Amino acid sequence: MKKVFIINPKIHWKKQVQWMKSIKSAFQGEDILIEKTKGSGYAQNIAQKYALEAQNEPVHIFSCGGDGILHEIVNGIGDTPNVYLSILPMGTGNDFVKSFPQYTLEDFLDLRNYQDPIEHTIDCMKVNGERVINTVSFGFDVKVAKLANQLKKKFPLKGIVPYYMGMLGTLIESPKENVAIQMDTKKLPWNDYMFVVFCNGKYYGGGYNPCPEAKLDDGWIDGCLISPVSRRQILTLAQLYHKGQHTQFTDLVSLFRAKTVHIDTNNQDIFANLDGEVRKMKNPTLEICENHIHLLLPNIGESVWNQI
Repeated sequence: MKKVFIINPKIHWKKQVQWMKSIKSAFQGEDILIEKTKGSGYAQNIAQKYALEAQNEPVHIFSCGGDGILHEIVNGIGDTPNVYLSILPMGTGNDFVKSFPQYTLEDFLDLRNYQDPIEHTIDCMKVNGERVINTVSFGFDVKVAKLANQLKKKFPLKGIVPYYMGMLGTLIESPKENVAIQMDTKKLPWNDYMFVVFCNGKYYGGGYNPCPEAKLDDGWIDGCLISPVSRRQILTLAQLYHKGQHTQFTDLVSLFRAKTVHIDTNNQDIFANLDGEVRKMKNPTLEICENHIHLLLPNIGESVWNQI
């Protein structure tokens, strides 16, 4: 089977060279292709090219980077048969792979574990036609990410500094969204929400856990709605939200499952976070796509089989 490694060029060049040597050594004698992305959307185009070729020969694509490049690759391969996906998490958050607690980060990065990988088929979501492998969110966290991205473009800010500044700026402005939500046949009235999150995987935003019971292969969208809280309460809530313990506040937090979700924004623009990518949209509709993605996971021994 052809193996294609799609690498994010933002990875330090020394690490890129090291990885290319490791790839060639681990899969010596096999059909290997190494592709570097050149900008936004490029990984999607690469994945789409090899997905089309997979009609004649199966292809194994490795996503080498963070959740952003993974999002692009998922949209490139679509639901094409004979395409298999593995993740080499080299980003800053690497939230998607946290839904596999039986693995460490090192397990995913050890190329020896892909000599006889474990096949596992999972779902994904679609938002107005765009595929999402992990999470979709609206509200406070999206406004923080949007403001942080704007700050990074204007000022030489690095690390977590722009996100802290983005959080402060969002708290000063309006951290809530006013929307009406329909989950399958159940309609909720117009309401203010601080967080509106829909999950295929469990984690997003650097390890926050909005839907602790979410599963990648159960055929459901898991949703979490959180009502507005005071600026004083947000820090306490954030700590519990990170641990998945926010669900105890039933007066503020609602969880649900659905196959299809429609969000009425009254034809007004709203910003969404799709696997870490910020998008502007109106009246978005989400749907679950069952058994859509064929993963090849690291094989670390018999003990892992019963945990997947």
